[in-house]
Amino acid sequence: RKPEANWGSSAQAQVFVNALKGVQSLTDTAEHVKNYRPKVLVLTGNPAHRPPLVDFANLITKKLSLLICGHVLTEPGSVHLSTLKESTQAWLTDRKIKGFYTVTESNNFEEGAKSCLTLAGLGKLAPNMLLMGFKGDWTQDLGVAKEYFSVLQDAFDLAFSVGILRVRSGLDFSGHIQAEETETNEFVDEDRRGSFVGGLGEPVEGEDGKATGGEDVKSSGSSEGSERKGSEPSDESGDLVPEVPKFKFERQRTRTRTISRSVYHDSQGNPVSKDIVSDMTQFQSAKRSGNIDVWWLYDDGGLTLLLPYILTTRQQFSECKLRVFTLANRKDELDRETRNMAALLAKFRIEFSSVVVIPDVTKRASDASRARLDTLLAKLPQDTIPEEELLANKEKTNRHLRLSELLQAHSKDSEIIFMTLPMPRKGHVSAALYMAWLDIMTENLPPTLLIRGNQTSVLTFYS
Repeated sequence: RKPEANWGSSAQAQVFVNALKGVQSLTDTAEHVKNYRPKVLVLTGNPAHRPPLVDFANLITKKLSLLICGHVLTEPGSVHLSTLKESTQAWLTDRKIKGFYTVTESNNFEEGAKSCLTLAGLGKLAPNMLLMGFKGDWTQDLGVAKEYFSVLQDAFDLAFSVGILRVRSGLDFSGHIQAEETETNEFVDEDRRGSFVGGLGEPVEGEDGKATGGEDVKSSGSSEGSERKGSEPSDESGDLVPEVPKFKFERQRTRTRTISRSVYHDSQGNPVSKDIVSDMTQFQSAKRSGNIDVWWLYDDGGLTLLLPYILTTRQQFSECKLRVFTLANRKDELDRETRNMAALLAKFRIEFSSVVVIPDVTKRASDASRARLDTLLAKLPQDTIPEEELLANKEKTNRHLRLSELLQAHSKDSEIIFMTLPMPRKGHVSAALYMAWLDIMTENLPPTLLIRGNQTSVLTFYS
């Protein structure tokens, strides 16, 4: 028996050389808008704890671009990094996610995230977009919320595009999952079950009902039932009898189909409920047929339009219709602005079902919306947001409250929403007020991606 050893191969070495040459060639090539691809760094923590965030990022990059899952450990030395890297990369492979995993140790989240932003990738095979989950518990830990806010600012300073994904059930399932197992079942295709097949195309069976093999089938001998060795078979009259054809035996391979599915267990070892599993796998294979709503509020280079278009090329969203919402400058020019936007989308070769121009975004928000904001801010410690800051940002706050009302009116039944992310300007707005804006706008909505490009054009008119 041969020893079970891997001696390596020249082909394996050549894969490395080709990859190195490819990355070097890519780095030496000037970038062009027609070849733009969203290369995503998604801050997942341990990817197994946030499967919807990883699945959504994979929808954007699958067969198209680069995906890197970044993990910041704020307790240095708490885990063995090489083992963590190996097991997490295997988890991505098992889920058929074409991506990479990187981990860094740091004393706080902000420094670790900045390390990922600056060091992830190789040459031009490096991320140009940061994707994060929305921090739903920001009111409970303002220190961490400030770090989260600073990471957004750092990403814009480094010329990254930024996306924030929010779903109703949240993205972190670490409290529900203690272990994940892959259950594999093999189903045998009955029509192709293995059997001995004779040279004439019929299965040959012996007296015991089992297929015989390895010996020729002998003809009946003379009347005495005997046959001399080395002579031709003959009948009673002595004439030669044609030799019975030999049967060639071969075994057909049994064809099986392997079906794998993940089985999740909680801390007590019990299977996780179907509702939780459904939330965890919401961006996997289930087909959708509703609307993808795009709220293009500011010109950020076109990324707010490009990402939903990429989503419509995926099987899960291929039957969804694209609706585009934009804001009007003047109420008396709605028709002209609608035609202009439709013409612009046609130039970009983006198929859409409708264009809606919203005229009254600056209108005063309703008392109910203002009460929601007051309730949210009441959860914060007193004087977290100074009155001076609230007054200075009064118009922006009203605008975001109005957008919240419009989103509830137009998009609450959509499959997914893309909306331009407000800019987190340094010195103009605090982390607490900015997070309150995002929270109010995306509350009780379908999955929502707040996205902001880095002002680099990602769409072109020319074919």
